[in-house]
Amino acid sequence: RHAIDALEKKGGEASRAETGGPEQEQYDNRALPNVAIASAQQQNAYLAFQSVAKLPGGKKTNWQELGPFTPVVPGPSNYTGRTTTDSGRVTALAVSPICVVGNCKIFTGAAGGGVWEADNALDPQPNWHSSSNGLTSNAIGSLIFDPTDSLGKTLYAGTGEPNGSGDSEAGVGLFKSVDYGKSWTLVSGSVAAAKDRSIGAIAVDPVNSNHIFIGTAVARHGSSSVNGGRFTPPGAPTIGLYESTDGGATFSLVFSRASDTVAVGTPTGNDFFRGGVSKILFDRTGLSGNDASRVYFSVFDYGIFRSNGAGGYEQVFASAGGGTVANSSTSRTEFALAPNGAALRIYAGDVGGGAADFYRVDNALVAAATLTNGIANSGWTKLSSPTKGTPGFSSYNFCTGQCSYDMVVASPPGHPDTVWLSGSMQYSEIFTAHPPSNGRAVQRSIDAGVHFTDMTNDTQSPPLGMHPDHHAAVFAASNPDIAFLGSDGGVVRTSGSFADASADCANRGLAAVDLVDCQMWLAAIPTLISSMNNKLATLQFQSLSVNPSNPLNDILGGTQDNGTWAFNGKGTGSWFESVGGDGGQSGTDAANSSIRMHTYFSAQGDVNFHGTDPLGWDWFADVLLGSGEASSFYIPLINDPNVSGTWFVGMQHVWRTLDNAGSQAFLDSNCNEFFGTFTLPCGDWVPLGGPTLTGTAFGADKTGSYVVANERAPSNNSTLWAATRIGRLFISQNANNPINTNVTFTRIDTAAQPKRFISGISIHPTDPNHAWVSFSGYNAYTPTTPGHVFEVVFDPNANTATWTDLSNNLGDQPITDIARDDNTGDLFVSTDFGVAMLPNGTTTWVPAAGSFPPVATYGLTINSAARVLYAATHGRGAWKLDLSK
Repeated sequence: RHAIDALEKKGGEASRAETGGPEQEQYDNRALPNVAIASAQQQNAYLAFQSVAKLPGGKKTNWQELGPFTPVVPGPSNYTGRTTTDSGRVTALAVSPICVVGNCKIFTGAAGGGVWEADNALDPQPNWHSSSNGLTSNAIGSLIFDPTDSLGKTLYAGTGEPNGSGDSEAGVGLFKSVDYGKSWTLVSGSVAAAKDRSIGAIAVDPVNSNHIFIGTAVARHGSSSVNGGRFTPPGAPTIGLYESTDGGATFSLVFSRASDTVAVGTPTGNDFFRGGVSKILFDRTGLSGNDASRVYFSVFDYGIFRSNGAGGYEQVFASAGGGTVANSSTSRTEFALAPNGAALRIYAGDVGGGAADFYRVDNALVAAATLTNGIANSGWTKLSSPTKGTPGFSSYNFCTGQCSYDMVVASPPGHPDTVWLSGSMQYSEIFTAHPPSNGRAVQRSIDAGVHFTDMTNDTQSPPLGMHPDHHAAVFAASNPDIAFLGSDGGVVRTSGSFADASADCANRGLAAVDLVDCQMWLAAIPTLISSMNNKLATLQFQSLSVNPSNPLNDILGGTQDNGTWAFNGKGTGSWFESVGGDGGQSGTDAANSSIRMHTYFSAQGDVNFHGTDPLGWDWFADVLLGSGEASSFYIPLINDPNVSGTWFVGMQHVWRTLDNAGSQAFLDSNCNEFFGTFTLPCGDWVPLGGPTLTGTAFGADKTGSYVVANERAPSNNSTLWAATRIGRLFISQNANNPINTNVTFTRIDTAAQPKRFISGISIHPTDPNHAWVSFSGYNAYTPTTPGHVFEVVFDPNANTATWTDLSNNLGDQPITDIARDDNTGDLFVSTDFGVAMLPNGTTTWVPAAGSFPPVATYGLTINSAARVLYAATHGRGAWKLDLSK
């Protein structure tokens, strides 16, 4: 019943500006009628938004950041029961070569939150601050110190996230800082190689700072609050290994393998991760000062390669993925170099469509053909084993089914016998009556990967546990046992000391073979794990909702892998995680603010009759899941704006409840997430209408998928709009019919509208047949039906609608949501780079307001009466705009 997290398969303002010029010329250079657009014609989403950003702002006030700044996770919302703090997904970590107490700079790269820096990484509370000045994308994929700068002043940051997920945002290139991260400048030569891709890895030659490699990988644009579509931008460069010998002025593609191509007619392009480069490391083991450095790198679905000393590259480890399309979404290889005297040890984690395995070679400085023939890895020792009770079971399947998303292999420099493995939590080992481990989200070996111990929990009571889903690990130079670990929940630090907690295994009621494993895993666990997330304001919000009775001070917001958060805006304002897991949509009842709902992932969710009490959440999703209908990773959920107790969710039907998913007495006693008996189905949702909105009953075109947007008209109790992932738009004028099967829908899109993801609907306050609709995706992929923002007027007499394209100067960029100010008629849209506004009576989109970071914004929530607009950003928390000025 616990809806634990899961991976989805989940410039400065000018004083004046004109709408013409080179950016407008880019807009007008449509690719019609071609499916693909040539490099000279590319409709680059970043440039499109930047041209809008140069225009004078729509509002004369600035956006206000709401945080969370102190992201408190109370005990009931945390699986260990201990209060802690979380932040957003960390993709990269870098620690200064000088790292002692009081002087240890640490840099964090966040999936959507940019770069953050603290000077005192070893202190109880690091002094985090945003270090993103000059970055034109806050999606970070890689972060390193230049090894030729012993003072640690020079760093590189690669934008775009390489992790295999639907919300891994594409970037705009490589950036460099020469002042400890205080400011960043774009490395000009990287743009042609990496824009609209992710830079998953960076390496600087330790003896030549002008010699730089970057590795690029697949990433997306256009994900939104309800995950209905995200696409690789058209014309994105080839992924692979790029080399510069002139300090980044130019980069050349020097190595690539076949990657997936975009399938235009699919919702997400079906191009997965094959061919992306995830790690690059230089090595000089056994080399003299005049010898060229060797470079090693890993490639999704293919394995590990190295330079061969003759200007080429050779394979030294073959992935079980085999470079096949079939394994493109599940295959990954990660590695760590561990020089051991004159020998070079390498550790490798690998998955290729099955369970992950772990390997070691003790001296890789041999002919490549003795290590692998491209299929088998005869020169490597396989250390993992599927047999419980054996040492190798620890490293078997260590990242479970999410390896393309979270797989880390790391060895602290100078300690070749020590290796850390991390990935996702072993949920079956903690959500059980007899837990054999503490979850094994992170494991450590000090005997070259033979035996591992569980680093997930410390010795406190209750313990502080690590977050699931890890992506980065680095170590303090002064103490290699102090690890800094980055996950979907931010950054934690181990104390550097360990304790034997294996005696506790005797109290867990374990079978003999599980007892053997438990005693090994708990033989050396961290004495203390410290959360480093206070003031690290990088939570990735999917959406925000307001209490209609108190829209300025009472907010709920779902976040990626960090649950649903509650905000009390009184005084200085505070946030806490009200319920854990993945956080999708949320809402507050129209008349009773004590009644709340939220969703996890898929068609899972809860109702709470006690406000935001963490112990009050009651499961409501048995009927929804039991239907077998397809649904988004984050399903659309709305509360009726006028009728208390009425809520709607979208699957292949729109589903409805008229009584908050059931009686409070029944749900509180039978379906509570903590105390319920779950003796009967929880939730009384019913599907509206007869046939699904996605099937052939409504036409032979744009079929399949599921509902991704629904919105109730505020001016009556009966009108409902709904949209599907493939571009169908519906209106119902009797959504309040008490007999659910009598509800009818009229389809109002035609072949003239884009066959793309409808990401948002905003309905006129007094005319229920008048709405504004946003589309994600790219015109380049639907060239005969362009458009991103439309005004739609339905004629109920003719059962047809008039569509007016309002995209104007937005360019070809995905729109992730739409909102309308009912007082002024101003329109707002969110994109991968911020929020734009179309002032009423104009035809030019402008920035909504100042002081907003360049961050993917997944959702907009407006309350026109309270004169407030909220933005849910995917990495910089929640933001608020005062509309009264």
